[in-house]
Amino acid sequence: MEIRNIQRTGNMHYFYLPTSWCRDRKISSASKVGVSYGGDGSLIISPEITEKKPKHLKLSITEDNQDIIHKLVVASYINPASSFEIMLEKEMDFTKLLNQKRLISLESVEIDRKRITCEGPVAVSHPESLLKTMVKKIKNMMIVMEKDYDRELIERYEDEMDRSKMLIDKAVISALMYEGGTRTRIIELYYISLISKELERLVDHLIRLDRKELRFLGGIARPIELLMGIIEHPSSLNLESAMGFAKAVSRIKHIEVKSVATYDKERMKQSLIAISEVVMDWMITLKIEG
Repeated sequence: MEIRNIQRTGNMHYFYLPTSWCRDRKISSASKVGVSYGGDGSLIISPEITEKKPKHLKLSITEDNQDIIHKLVVASYINPASSFEIMLEKEMDFTKLLNQKRLISLESVEIDRKRITCEGPVAVSHPESLLKTMVKKIKNMMIVMEKDYDRELIERYEDEMDRSKMLIDKAVISALMYEGGTRTRIIELYYISLISKELERLVDHLIRLDRKELRFLGGIARPIELLMGIIEHPSSLNLESAMGFAKAVSRIKHIEVKSVATYDKERMKQSLIAISEVVMDWMITLKIEG
């Protein structure tokens, strides 16, 4: 590796490219080079500009199963296409398709007889903010369940959780496919994605919790509070906070599965256990990085 000094003029930082590298690649003062970011935070300078841009996606299908079409629409949405168009062989009852979970939250998706389109789906530049929003909404959702149990508001919170998780998926896929979609590092996206997945699972069972079972919420309130603190300041995640969260999760009362209600509570506990493992992994990563 060759070491070069960084120079500064005003607010601009720069260094000189190696003369031999420029000569071998026929780079002159009139040339342009490509600049991209590596997954480890490195800066990559390429002699050729190979900018990738999202493409228009066009699909034609003969399938009429609404569940399969729903999955196809969501997959098209979370991938970094500039726009997409799905043509169906025959008309279908779109009212049922629109009621599918997650689909109603997709902006810009239009359905017209045999044609499903999306122009300019939303870009995600701050997935870490979406994760913070997910944790806050779970806390607010628990407060609503404890106080007045407004079913419509609870379901609205769940829809927003699904949307946030979907947008995080979109950010991860975009970052892996194209440079510069987000400044969040790949390793951070990895942990954010794992936690958001478990939070979505937790909420899927939380909304089914009967009012008679709301005492269980007290057992998971502390772990959710600690998780919020960790997500708000991930750079300060350390051994003490990671172990504190794991201990809070371990204190959740053992649940013997005897019914649908106890199964839901056990699944929520397992999601929190999985999150505690991800938090511990994330902490070790930060420790190694120094």
